[in-house]
Amino acid sequence: MKIVDVRAMTCDVPVPRPIIMGDLRYNTRDYVVVEITTDEGLSGFGWGMARYAPVAEVIERNLKPLLIGEDPLLNEHLWDRLYYLNLLIAQRGIYMRALSVVDIALWDLKGKAAGLPVWKLLGGHRRRMPVLMAGGYVAADRDVRALRDEVANYAKRGFRLIKIAAGELATDTERLRVAREAAGDAKLMYDAHWGWRDPQAALRVVRGWADLDLAWIEDPFPSEHLAQLARFRQRSTIPLAIGEDITGRWAFQRILDDDLADTLRVDVTNCGGFTEALKICALAAARGVPVSPHVYPEIHVHLAAALPIVAHVEMTDPPQGIEAMHRLMASTLEIRDGMADAPDRPGLGFEPDRAALKEFRR
Repeated sequence: MKIVDVRAMTCDVPVPRPIIMGDLRYNTRDYVVVEITTDEGLSGFGWGMARYAPVAEVIERNLKPLLIGEDPLLNEHLWDRLYYLNLLIAQRGIYMRALSVVDIALWDLKGKAAGLPVWKLLGGHRRRMPVLMAGGYVAADRDVRALRDEVANYAKRGFRLIKIAAGELATDTERLRVAREAAGDAKLMYDAHWGWRDPQAALRVVRGWADLDLAWIEDPFPSEHLAQLARFRQRSTIPLAIGEDITGRWAFQRILDDDLADTLRVDVTNCGGFTEALKICALAAARGVPVSPHVYPEIHVHLAAALPIVAHVEMTDPPQGIEAMHRLMASTLEIRDGMADAPDRPGLGFEPDRAALKEFRR
């Protein structure tokens, strides 16, 4: 079997209200979708967020020429080939997003060729796993009462893991107290979205959260600010979850070696695909550090079903309009009582809706 074509496109999908994450603001969600086809008629899909960067163009220019004519089932060979022959641009960012979605498509294709779901190829650990519901995003028309109702709704629907997004640090104590009450006995997390800069200023607020029983604070500082992260960690008693924007096993190894995280946040669509995520999860497992995947439940259900170190799947609630990938999919992961079942269909088990891709293609 040989690869005969690689096609990448970017889709812009409108969201019902602006998405605000600290200083970041999004009016659409943009996704890169790649399809890899073979001379035997099989094809594999991969997808991820483009973040308004030319990810599709990198796939076409830097990756496609290295894939044509290759055996798509040689995942490790192809990962090394794509990484090291683009080493000067391969460390972070746009290139790793491109490599990740290509790798996802190759695993989808491999599963279809084998007649097995990806999670069984990756390892095979469990069929059913908990879902972390990420919500509580700030918006001009949403006050603390709306936050209370949203979190209470998640708890009522059976979600035992609930995460709320940061607003302004000065006002988030009130928001967290409201969310804590509404969540009942569910675990509560807080996502700072890399918005903090001053550890001392953050600590003055966070020390007032000791009674909230937060499962973690996520990404408080930009990933490059390791010194600030270390100072904060030394003086805070709340666990930290770090890593959804980090790429490659080497960066994760430093986080683990410096003991900067209680939970690793891993995004297969960004870190280097399934091939690299397996290595990152192995590093975490060797140290007993749990892994929490970043959204994309149709992709990350395979990582959580494959490996015992992966604690759960994460998603956002479609009616909240935080993510929009479901609008590009022919089917999505089914959630019941806060739990997800691993798919039995070959490959990823989910296909894009070609009509939707055409509608939203940039």
